[in-house]
Amino acid sequence: MTTPIGAHQAGKQVEEHYQKVAKRWQERVTDAPFMQQLKAGTLPQKALKMFFKNWGSYTIEINTLEAASYHKHIAFFRKHRDLMGPMAAKLADELIHPKPPGHVHVVVQTAAALGISEDEIFLSPMLAEFRCKLDFKRSILWEGTVAEFYAAGATEEQTGYWSAEFFKALTTHYGLTREQAVYFSTHEEADLQEHEGVMGHGSFRRIVLQRLLEDGMAHVRPGYSLDYCGLTAVDLHGVCLQAALDAAGRE
Repeated sequence: MTTPIGAHQAGKQVEEHYQKVAKRWQERVTDAPFMQQLKAGTLPQKALKMFFKNWGSYTIEINTLEAASYHKHIAFFRKHRDLMGPMAAKLADELIHPKPPGHVHVVVQTAAALGISEDEIFLSPMLAEFRCKLDFKRSILWEGTVAEFYAAGATEEQTGYWSAEFFKALTTHYGLTREQAVYFSTHEEADLQEHEGVMGHGSFRRIVLQRLLEDGMAHVRPGYSLDYCGLTAVDLHGVCLQAALDAAGRE
């Protein structure tokens, strides 16, 4: 256990954590070659397809990992019963919108617009770097603490802003319609805004991390500070983007 702190101090600490994550995201994702080329319309189609084929596969597993986290962290939610509803709504949003099995439908819709088959999304092995990001989250869930998991999850808010940039680039430079680029518009909305009564996913994660700090439940393992978990999750996202660029260049 850590020392419980007041709501104001906990909120300030969460905001500082999120600011560090946002700064690292700017450095390792937004300003990196993949996103710079994408936003300029100079990213090769091969690299774009390589990325989304692997990203689509990643999203299927990361959503099931989020569902597993509710079971793993149920002791926290039993204490904070007011967050059980938002947690259930968040999971339902991922797994039943627009219909079961959830957001995988919008993944497939955008993949088809990019010339990627369903088998490539569902059955092809991921590039090692995408597997690395997924396994980092999986290891934190099963071996780590609830605070480590939610500190790493600070990237979900940044993913919302990133999705907006991706959507704009696809509809501006790559010929996709708004309907075809629906994966990214869906995640901009889901991660950043309240939608159909569901709390924005980024806001939900902030609240959980603040409650953990207030309760004195923000303990971490040696070598796994809250900042380390958040920044490593950012770094691995950047690594995935570069890996897609590199893999496309090798083909």
